[in-house]
Amino acid sequence: MPRHKLTAVQAEQPRERAPDLRDAVKAAIDAMDWLTDSDQGIKALALRQAEEIEKAIERAEELDCLRRDLSDDMSALKRLKALEAMCDVTKTVGWLGPQLQGTLRDLGGTPAARAAMKSDKPIGGRLAKLRAAAAGEHDS
Repeated sequence: MPRHKLTAVQAEQPRERAPDLRDAVKAAIDAMDWLTDSDQGIKALALRQAEEIEKAIERAEELDCLRRDLSDDMSALKRLKALEAMCDVTKTVGWLGPQLQGTLRDLGGTPAARAAMKSDKPIGGRLAKLRAAAAGEHDS
């Protein structure tokens, strides 16, 4: 029977953590010089969504620490399970990520949204003309 040479498994290198989404979203919003006072609510929503995503990551890190520290402490099981239920980062990012993208898009914070804001390409320009024409026909 042929012998297979086994190689040692290398320990996974820790990955560099992505930039804090709270800071990135705040910087993006601060750079949106077109926003007005009436945009305060949607700005707050974007910041809150980024906060919740970062909190989910922090909870997951805390969960990992608790698992290591309390592995033999059965009395901590209830606390650990409660925290575990709040720590599904993939679920949180999967849920809030697209919402945050939509919020930023609504603020004009995506390339497509900025292109639509240009005066030579107003949003809904052709559709607005068609609607105006249709409305005019009914008024006669």
